[in-house]
Amino acid sequence: MKDFFLSTKSITLIRILDHIIQANEAPMLRDIMYHFSLSKLTAICYLKELQLDLAELDANIQLTTVNNRYELDYPEGMSSNAILFELRFAYIIQTTSFQVMDALFKHHYNSVQTLAEATNFSTSSVQNCIKQLRVYFNTFYVTISFRGKQNIVGDPLNIRLLMIYTYTSIYRGSVTQDFVTTRSQYPTALKPHLSFSQHHQIEVLESVTYFNLIQKKYSITLNPELHQLFEAINKTNTITLELPGLPEQTLLDESLLFSFLLRIAVANYDTDTEKIKITEAILALNTDFTNDVNHLLLDFFETYQLNYTKTSFLISFYYLVITFIYLTYITFDITDFVMFNDTASTFKQIDIDSYQEIDHLNQFLAEKKAHYTTLPANSTGTLLSEMFFFLLDYNPQIKPLKINIQYTKNFYAATMITKNLQNVFESSIVFTD
Repeated sequence: MKDFFLSTKSITLIRILDHIIQANEAPMLRDIMYHFSLSKLTAICYLKELQLDLAELDANIQLTTVNNRYELDYPEGMSSNAILFELRFAYIIQTTSFQVMDALFKHHYNSVQTLAEATNFSTSSVQNCIKQLRVYFNTFYVTISFRGKQNIVGDPLNIRLLMIYTYTSIYRGSVTQDFVTTRSQYPTALKPHLSFSQHHQIEVLESVTYFNLIQKKYSITLNPELHQLFEAINKTNTITLELPGLPEQTLLDESLLFSFLLRIAVANYDTDTEKIKITEAILALNTDFTNDVNHLLLDFFETYQLNYTKTSFLISFYYLVITFIYLTYITFDITDFVMFNDTASTFKQIDIDSYQEIDHLNQFLAEKKAHYTTLPANSTGTLLSEMFFFLLDYNPQIKPLKINIQYTKNFYAATMITKNLQNVFESSIVFTD
């Protein structure tokens, strides 16, 4: 889904540029042809197009050739990743799909014809685009309609998340969204000393939230169970939204939702110490749901013989309970947006078939469903599997140390040594003959 708005050609151009940036040695034309399965003529045309597109971004950014090798030259202080983000953004905003979607989010249209006129596209192009957008929106259980007061139809929470994930994947790096809101009048109290990327992600979250509340009049109502969980999370690094004219209960629900989404959208907003405080607050609720997550995590550690401390357990619980809250109360799969990567799994490092282990994880979760009835039936989904892969990396498996005991002074001392070692190290060691 992350490349929904990009054409096949645009994706290839971005990948060619990334290949040039990442290469240990500047690639030659034939290297690019081979790597991307392009003819000589197509490769030359694509590289020339890249040169022009980069020049449009910034005249100081140049794709140069020296001895038929391609290199990216850019001013000192500029980031190559930022250039990639900006190029990607430039390609996206030129597409019919993006412009139609952006218009539908920001305005209201009575018909396809009025939308076509506003975006300067033909009616047939807009119709085809809407068909594609409906498929994309369906991932979030949201649709498009020209009947009624709203073009974007669905649960307000789903619409909110659709906008957050979509605009977050589009507006990256130094590129910022252009929502026209009065949010700057109502700054959100956030923790200090945030990184640039954290500020950027928060800016997208703020923009979408305030846009929905101020201009679209979309607001969220939390059910009691979700309200209780979000309150426990929001006790640490408390978020309080302030918008005049909104009911107190609406502002409270919106603040709690913002606080939760902050934990998903912004990497490491909480420190490890803060994650532990949040975990302790959630465990203190002592509900069937929180207890089931806790026991499932304990079962997981036991099944996979993971070496964990109290701190690592509490931090693991933080990640797992947030995942289960999402799967239980929001439900749709966001794996394409959060872009987990199982290739770094512990299983890869110890030469175990990761696909086999995915099956093993899913089997483990399926078996536990009967015992932990508050957890969602769809708990074998990709998102949860990837989370457990992360926990496997975070809490490494115990690799038993093989020991051979040889003691010849008497016939019983070796057994005594073995017993004493077992008492101290338990399953972390095995004895060989």
